[in-house]
Parts: sequence; C-alpha cells; structure tokens
Amino acid sequence: MNDDERLLLSRLSDLFDREERSGMYTYSNFLSLPEQDLFYRSVREYGFRNFSFDGGYESAERRILIFGNEEELGFPKDPPLSVLRVLPLSEKYAEELSHRDVLGALMSLGIDRSLTGDIIIRVKSAFILCLSQISEYLSENLTKIRHTDVRVQVCTDEVPELKPVFLELSLNIASERIDSIVAGFAGISRSQVGRLFHEQRVFVNGQVTESLSARLKEGDVLTVRGFGKAIYEGISGSSKKGRLYVNLRKYA
Repeated sequence: MNDDERLLLSRLSDLFDREERSGMYTYSNFLSLPEQDLFYRSVREYGFRNFSFDGGYESAERRILIFGNEEELGFPKDPPLSVLRVLPLSEKYAEELSHRDVLGALMSLGIDRSLTGDIIIRVKSAFILCLSQISEYLSENLTKIRHTDVRVQVCTDEVPELKPVFLELSLNIASERIDSIVAGFAGISRSQVGRLFHEQRVFVNGQVTESLSARLKEGDVLTVRGFGKAIYEGISGSSKKGRLYVNLRKYA
C-alpha cells in the first residue's frame, strides 16, 4: 500500500468515526473504481459498516461513499450530488464533445477531480455529476469547452438521458473463464488479456479481480477500464466444436 492509499483510508476512517459519533450521515468526495476497490479490501481491517455508494445515477462508475443508513439513523440519506446539463450556446457552430474535452475544461477552472463524478457525452452536449457545493460555481464559470461557448444548467428534475442504454452482445468464446470473456469483450487475444489483469483494469461488481480463471455469475457487472462495462447474462448455447456463446448487455 502506498502513501496515497494510506491517506485515503485515513480520511475515510475519519468519516466513518464522525458518523458513529454524531449519528449523522457523512459523505466522501467521488472515488474512482480503484479507490472503491481499496475501500472494499479494507472493510474488515478498519471495521467499516453501514455504508453505501452513490454516483447520482444507476450505472455510475465514479461514486461517493456514504456512511450511515436509514434503519440506523431514522431518516433518509440525501447525498449532496448535482447533475449539470451542458449545452452549446449555438447548436449550429458547436463541436462534438469528448470526455477529454469536458474534463480538460473542468481542470482549467482548477476543479479537483474528486469533486466531480461521471461525465456523460451526448454528441454536442454533456452531463456532469458533481458535488452540490460546486454546482453553482460551475454553472457560472464553465462557459467554454474547446472552441464551443456553452451554458450550464443545474438539473432539478429526473434526467431521462442518464438512464442506461444497452447494446446486446453475443460472444463466441472458448470457456467460461473470465479471461476468455474479457478477451471477447475487449476484442483482443487471450495472450494480451493477462496485462489487463496485471494492471488491475478488470473489475467485477466494482472490485478488482486478478484471477484469470474466475467465473462470472449471471447479473455480474464486468468493467474493463478502457473498453467499457457490461452486465453478464450467462451462456446461451454452444457450437458443434464445443465453444460457448455468452450474452452481455454493454452500457452504451
């Protein structure tokens, strides 16, 4: 464990202790997938309990950690999250946006990455998940992304665009082993898959897996950083040569 990981766990431990003492919910900043995995691996050691994650929408990757639950505290949690809608001032002259474009614009404003969650691109518009404490600042100061002038709205109602959209995938693979599924999902050879596991880029239900021979269960969420995320739906059949057909629903 490096110094940054120890510091993160110390901060999360302080949040946990504060919730235990005060009887009030406590919230972290946004955690990346590796940071969430570090937390999960440290639950027993630190005695963490009564926690949940929330990223502002169903399939969020970056999420805040919440200590406390309604059963224990007697009142519902109200995560301090906001959804920002980013729109071009002129649709005609707007560029198509990328995740990197929006993130770069946020960084140029001096926004720490831990204050923002997922960035969802919709061609010439975008949605930004963020902590509510910076929503007003961003709505006033995020005025340009690359060469496109934009305006930012704080969404106060449900945002239909954040509901997940899936692509149905059927993979022809050699076995049920996760390395075989990852190879088919990422479109790479099984000999290249080992590096993804070694670099801890493969997650199942939000936790790193380093076992190439592990088996997925129906409903498991597979994330391969750099290649996307999908829900595993199991085996649908087999070929005459004994290869398997498996189905996944990939988040678009």
